[in-house]
Amino acid sequence: MTRSRHGWTRAGAAVGALLLASGTAWGQTFIYPQKGQSPQQQGQDQAECQMWATQQTGINPGMPQQMPAQAPPPTSSPFRGAARGAAVGAVGGAIGGDAGKGAAIGAATGAMMGGMRRRDQMQQQEAQQQQAQQAQAMQMGTFKRAQATCLGAKGYTVN
Repeated sequence: MTRSRHGWTRAGAAVGALLLASGTAWGQTFIYPQKGQSPQQQGQDQAECQMWATQQTGINPGMPQQMPAQAPPPTSSPFRGAARGAAVGAVGGAIGGDAGKGAAIGAATGAMMGGMRRRDQMQQQEAQQQQAQQAQAMQMGTFKRAQATCLGAKGYTVN
């Protein structure tokens, strides 16, 4: 790849131009009347096709999508883990002859375990949110394909 004097690669510029030209970079849909339909007819056809696409897919983009309920914030915390670890360590240390040293080791270990548990819970929540967003995007893609099919049958080009 060669760089232009503005720092863009030719391939990068071509991809950017293609995305802008197709309208998909901004999520826009363009509908062109192939048979000279009036704006009023186009509006009526779009409304009919939206209803048809909703019937076919069960998706209505005019209605707010329900996101899955968010899980409560993680309950693990380094402090809670440290307190538990200190208690267990103090008992273990008392048996070994040095309760303070055992408590310190237990607190450090408990804090580390609590922090790791919290991080794992947060990563799991993020993964669930991403899956829900991907599912919603797929549903909208299905709806848009259905609507474009209907509009194509009525004499429109959809991009």
